[in-house]
Amino acid sequence: MKKTIWTILFFLCAVVFCYSGWKLYQSLYSYKEADHEYREIRKITEKKEKSGIDFKKLKKINPDIIGWIYIEGTRIDYPIVQGKNNQEYLHKTVQGRKNASGSIFMDAKGKKDFTSDNNVIYGHHMRNGSMFADLMKLRENSFVKKHPYIFLYTPKYKLRLKIISAYAKPAAGAQIPIDFSSRKEKKKYMEKIQRSSEILEQTAYKRIPNHLYTFVTCSYERKDNRTFVHAVESERTYEMETKK
Repeated sequence: MKKTIWTILFFLCAVVFCYSGWKLYQSLYSYKEADHEYREIRKITEKKEKSGIDFKKLKKINPDIIGWIYIEGTRIDYPIVQGKNNQEYLHKTVQGRKNASGSIFMDAKGKKDFTSDNNVIYGHHMRNGSMFADLMKLRENSFVKKHPYIFLYTPKYKLRLKIISAYAKPAAGAQIPIDFSSRKEKKKYMEKIQRSSEILEQTAYKRIPNHLYTFVTCSYERKDNRTFVHAVESERTYEMETKK
């Protein structure tokens, strides 16, 4: 009887081990596949001081591409898409492949030319540090002091966005407005995100911007937490449209 019990336990352990190994392999392969795809996409474009983004080539890959985000000192260097809803690109890459990494995408309710009151952009926090995982760095005073800007490229211009607030909070009840009904409502929201900020040096920003930019990813310090990073336009350059 004891021998039979030990045989059953051994078999169950072997099944669990094999299943866990298979799931680990799937995760690692998924990471590798997504990283390869985005590396290939980066090869066709540049983000140098005097270069724009070749959106004509990017649109051939996927017409849903509306921009490109780049943050110095991080691995964040990706095209931005906008789907018909906020589920479309959760687990689908820019090239349409099913993958846990998904894509960096704008809220479906936002304006694709980034002229919403609040332009909300989402991305996964992948365990291998890819996609929006490095948004966590923007909650550190020392990092933001060295890298205070987020660079956003569109088919018409390049934006340099100044980080003004970053923090983590539970997803439940964290309503993110896209448009504001009045200037008073926008001011109230600006005051709210400033009070929540973990980056003290940036809280001096008191103006009400024409456009706010909000970047969101998961946080793992608590269950169902999210990291929020807010930025405003510091500079808009129309000369940097697309490479010739």
